[in-house]
Amino acid sequence: MKRSFASLASIASIASIASFATLILVAPRVAFAQDVTPGAGFDAPLPPREPPPPTPDEPTPPPPEAYGMTADPLIDVRGRRSWSEGTPRTFLATTLDVGWTYLRPRASLGYGKPFSSWIGIDANPLIIGTGLGAYGGLRLALPRFDLRVGPRYFASFNRNYLNPQPSYNRVDLDSTVGNPSRVVTFEAEAEASLPAGPGDIVALGSVSYVTGVPDGQLVFEETLHVIVAPPLVWRARGGYVLRFGSARQHSIGLVGEILDVPKRDDSKTVRVGPVVRIVLSRRVEVRGSFVPTVVSPDHIGLVGGDFTELGFRYRWATE
Repeated sequence: MKRSFASLASIASIASIASFATLILVAPRVAFAQDVTPGAGFDAPLPPREPPPPTPDEPTPPPPEAYGMTADPLIDVRGRRSWSEGTPRTFLATTLDVGWTYLRPRASLGYGKPFSSWIGIDANPLIIGTGLGAYGGLRLALPRFDLRVGPRYFASFNRNYLNPQPSYNRVDLDSTVGNPSRVVTFEAEAEASLPAGPGDIVALGSVSYVTGVPDGQLVFEETLHVIVAPPLVWRARGGYVLRFGSARQHSIGLVGEILDVPKRDDSKTVRVGPVVRIVLSRRVEVRGSFVPTVVSPDHIGLVGGDFTELGFRYRWATE
């Protein structure tokens, strides 16, 4: 009988020790499971940590409720509404334009507020249906002023150097006689805008120096969309855009521009048409430019108009 009681006591002791060990191992997991959304399993995110305090140089961001959002682990309350917010800094930024028959990625390295007020360098390849190219240069951007200076290289797939004649048509432009063109254009371009009523007065001016063309021949400059007798081309654009939206972030308007090639007789080209910009967020925009030619010495159809934007733009920058 004594041995039976001893055996029962030993079994009870072992069971107590096992129960205590099991409680130690399981209890933390039970406590953690209480914070997991039912049905989410162990893939659910950990409870959000308190955001770090702001640095002395950076103001405290407004709460998510200020933008009509509810605080949530998936919302970064330090995110910016626009690129003009934040403090100046060294940054790396990218812009991707994707549209009808073109792909234009661009990388920028500079100091300031990306896409708002900064100085630095731009570099971008150019991929369109008629050839490949690349641009690199210096950039100065302010809220209502933008200046860029640099060279652009373009190698055409199917457009050749042109022999001199008073006027050209689309057949002349697409002729396969001769060698495909290879052109380097040195360019300086400035843009500016002024507030006026419900919108802005916009202006653009550029001077281009075209090289790489054999003596006595002309070439179609793929970015300016004009047939050039080297080396100079100048361009001036003006117009008015109406701003709308809750933050006046969208715009639609009408622009007109004139281009001139000094070494071509009667070479002035005039274009007029609408432009549109719809800002979906600080990163994503829809952009369109539909500026056909109304006066030109040539008859090359839509190729001679400014339809360089008809698609989406995506922006990213280091914070």
